[in-house]
Amino acid sequence: MSDTKLQRLINSMSPAEKRNFKIYVNRSASNSGSKFVLLFDFLSGKRKITEELVMRKLSLNKGSYANLRQHLYNEILTSLRLIYISKEIDIELREQIDFTRILYGKGHYLDALQLLERAKLKAVKHGQDILHLEIMEFQKMIEARHITYSRRVVNKMDFLLNESSTITRSMLNTSELLNMNIQIHGRYIERGHSRSREDFLENAAFWQEIQTKRADSESTGSTFHQRINRMQATMWYYYIQLNFQDALEAARDTAGLFNMSQQMIVKDPDLYLRCLYYVAVFSYLTHIKKDLKRYVDRMDSFLHDGKVRLNENSRQLGLTYLNLSKYNYYFSSEDWESAYQLSTALHRDYELNNFRPNNQRWGLFLYKSAVACFLTYRYDEAIDYLIEVDNIQGGILREDLLINTRLLHSICNFELGNFDLVDIRLTNLKRLLKKSKESAEVHLLTAATLRRLLKVPKAEQEPIFEDLRQGLGKFRKDPFEQKAIVYFDPNSWLDKHL
Repeated sequence: MSDTKLQRLINSMSPAEKRNFKIYVNRSASNSGSKFVLLFDFLSGKRKITEELVMRKLSLNKGSYANLRQHLYNEILTSLRLIYISKEIDIELREQIDFTRILYGKGHYLDALQLLERAKLKAVKHGQDILHLEIMEFQKMIEARHITYSRRVVNKMDFLLNESSTITRSMLNTSELLNMNIQIHGRYIERGHSRSREDFLENAAFWQEIQTKRADSESTGSTFHQRINRMQATMWYYYIQLNFQDALEAARDTAGLFNMSQQMIVKDPDLYLRCLYYVAVFSYLTHIKKDLKRYVDRMDSFLHDGKVRLNENSRQLGLTYLNLSKYNYYFSSEDWESAYQLSTALHRDYELNNFRPNNQRWGLFLYKSAVACFLTYRYDEAIDYLIEVDNIQGGILREDLLINTRLLHSICNFELGNFDLVDIRLTNLKRLLKKSKESAEVHLLTAATLRRLLKVPKAEQEPIFEDLRQGLGKFRKDPFEQKAIVYFDPNSWLDKHL
């Protein structure tokens, strides 16, 4: 195991979790000076330390150091598990199943069945279908192998078998609908939007192909997750087909489902935040500013509700969705200065490790920060952000983000008078536009406009900008081009020069 993996885990721990770990390992006096505790202290410190320094301080060779890292990693996970047993129902249920297996191994069959029955009731109450099935399969195994006197209770075994069949069918339905959701989402990742009549028909055929008999119609007995997977799959299909209005309606349905099942907000806050975010995204794409503001406020209220207990993953995910949506609201409201102030706050939190989106998401934040700088005429600052996007470790997966980044970089250099750099960057951008399925006519037209601007003096540039404005007007009825304009809007640049 690498230092990076262990360091990531330690860095993600809150001060309370670190205190709990020290209490956990010091429960035995013999552990207080253990090398893995000293390693934890080293890695928890603010100063940067090398592997060689740690091995020298702890008098370890490479093999011993690798074993020590793994031991510390396991001990941290064990201490965290003890914290979250009372907070995460699935961890608590798994512990009960573990206790049951210990009882069974000791030959206490009846005690094991009693514990399983209590765990099953809790699994049903909290919608933990997979654990519910696991518990019932364990019950059936005990009943099949041992004399438990359960058949003396009228219909008890019939009820157990029927319950097992029902939950098995329900889980199969859930799995198939989740598969459908993943397949249509994967279709978008692999192929992008429908750009032609042929694409449209192929995607429609694919959508029909992945429907299952169980997914053909929504029965009244569908579970919450079955319905939400069906709705999200539908949303992705409409998005692929560039039908943003119907995608918005499907996204609203998912958020509405949580309104009808309030307990699921507490049980699955990540999914709830994701559904709110999708409504905000499609409100932005369809220019419904009122809905965008409402869902931004809902995310904000939920994340800052003192009664809601969120783990660190949920909190970070929520902050990512909320701040991306805030950017979209500020851009749609033409509140450029608020967008810039948001960028300043986010970068401060990122430096302090309070805000930790993954590299792909951080690339999106860097781009939006650059846009905010560009719109407030801070071109040098915008370029700094855009260079960071290009240099993100592991690279950016989204080609549309790369296109927008490199095109905006060229425009910023044009505004600063770095015309030689613009020429070089446009040459590199041309290659990307030629091979990318995410390139839009608006990108090509803007790049061509920059080329024309480089060839004429400033006094003769206004007609070229006017040509770009007229060219953009031709895309009003093309949803793919409109999406590109929403995320890379040259109109504010035109307003400055016209």
